[in-house]
Amino acid sequence: MIDRFDHLHILPADYERSLVFYRDTLGWAVVSEWGDAASGRGTVLSGGAIKVVLAERSRVPDAAAPARAIHLDIHDIDRRFETLPSGDHVVVPPQKSDRGTRWFVVRDPDGNLVAFEEVNRHRG
Repeated sequence: MIDRFDHLHILPADYERSLVFYRDTLGWAVVSEWGDAASGRGTVLSGGAIKVVLAERSRVPDAAAPARAIHLDIHDIDRRFETLPSGDHVVVPPQKSDRGTRWFVVRDPDGNLVAFEEVNRHRG
């Protein structure tokens, strides 16, 4: 079982300003978008070898603070989740994410989030 880095997840204070920065200033390509102003928008941007996800709202509880989330691309969510001990570090149990992937999320002792996500099997 291999956990691979997939993307950095950011909950920006100003979604539009951050989108303009990554898209227009850095010249990164928009890979996908979801949602709307009422439900919360999200955009995946790529600068080539790195992806950044900007999201207005998050399904992760208590994610209102400056969000630092590392997303790891794995192949078997349920099998990986079974390897973890139970505890309050589990923030989101295995389930469908807003992006249509399956994931689970844990929180480290400093409050940083680590999302384990089945990404590859959902790519076209």
